[in-house]
Amino acid sequence: MKTGNVELQETHPGGSIGVQTSLDPFYVKSDSLTGNVVGLPGELPPVWEEFSVGTKLLERVVGAKEELKVEPIKKLEPLMLNVNAAATVGVVTEIKKNQFHVKLKIPVCCSKEDRITISRMIGNRWRLIGYGMIV
Repeated sequence: MKTGNVELQETHPGGSIGVQTSLDPFYVKSDSLTGNVVGLPGELPPVWEEFSVGTKLLERVVGAKEELKVEPIKKLEPLMLNVNAAATVGVVTEIKKNQFHVKLKIPVCCSKEDRITISRMIGNRWRLIGYGMIV
């Protein structure tokens, strides 16, 4: 394990590290494993294929040239969800007050306490519209 050019004996959450393995480069080319979590069996957070998110929507869209107001989330809307270093797209399957249920295209490994950022496709770019946590 390394961070920069420094070899590590142990690591902790909150930073980027490199893990040297004997995996065939075919499987890891183009950083296809970036954002994944490694740990001892039984000690990792759960892997989620779907979950409900308690949300806090922002007043305006972040990164848009115009002052765009954040509209409510809609059923069947695709959203980009970032959890720790992982990014996935999820489709909203159910909506309740200040929360929604989403089915993920790529599963994520995270704790319920991890913050999730929520982005919506506006024009041809993902734009930040809010954040939340698994409920």
